[in-house]
Amino acid sequence: ADVNTHDTYKSATILDDFGSSPQINNARLASKLHSSPTIVAASGDSLFAVTLERKTPGFLPRHKCEIIASSIDSMLVTVGSGLAADVAFLNKLLRRDAMHTWERYDALPECARVASTASRVMLAFMGYDDDIRDGALDVLLDANGERMSIGRPLAVNLIVAQICMRDGAVRMRLTEPSGVVSDEIVGRVMGRGSEKGMDLLRQRWSGDLELDQVEELCVGIIRDVARNECLVGDKGSERDYCIVVEILNCDNGLSVKRLSFEKEEI
Repeated sequence: ADVNTHDTYKSATILDDFGSSPQINNARLASKLHSSPTIVAASGDSLFAVTLERKTPGFLPRHKCEIIASSIDSMLVTVGSGLAADVAFLNKLLRRDAMHTWERYDALPECARVASTASRVMLAFMGYDDDIRDGALDVLLDANGERMSIGRPLAVNLIVAQICMRDGAVRMRLTEPSGVVSDEIVGRVMGRGSEKGMDLLRQRWSGDLELDQVEELCVGIIRDVARNECLVGDKGSERDYCIVVEILNCDNGLSVKRLSFEKEEI
């Protein structure tokens, strides 16, 4: 019998018997399963991204913190969790939008605006197109004026952060695969074991932590989540893994260090 591949495809706009979209649910699941545990947190004027990484001789993965635009007094950064290709594609579109905003208004877009643009992209790939009425660039138009499509939701949880030198603060929002944008947040755990990680973050977080305390807290949670999810042990010994700590601010730029699971700096 002939097999029509379209018979098994479900649009993101089609809901199941429980009123949810199987496509969006799959995108949420992929954004967790295809990413190592990652914590993003803000303290003062610094952004932390701490993640579990398997050591690969001769290869260094890309930084989690992706600077999409910067000016003298501000920096726009994203940290993505999920399919690496989807994260890179979304960052490419956000860079294009930030450049357009700079050229049009001589200013970088605000954090909320960038998160909203990420949401608009995600919704468009699910068939929910809207009219752009605020002067924003339609980043989904290609060089021929045709709208891009990959035929499925993007499997990405994306943190959008803005580091402001004027008030020494970091503003962050999360855009989920469903297109939902959070209110401002100070920390988030993404990737494998994110539910357990968020429970630990809520328990241990305090607003008066110093920078070294934030780093220690995040590293400890990554270790606990990795063991809880059996990411270390069943899939190699602790010596096969390290914890990457990225700290980004306007004064010093990006600093990166790698800690072994046995707490020694490498």
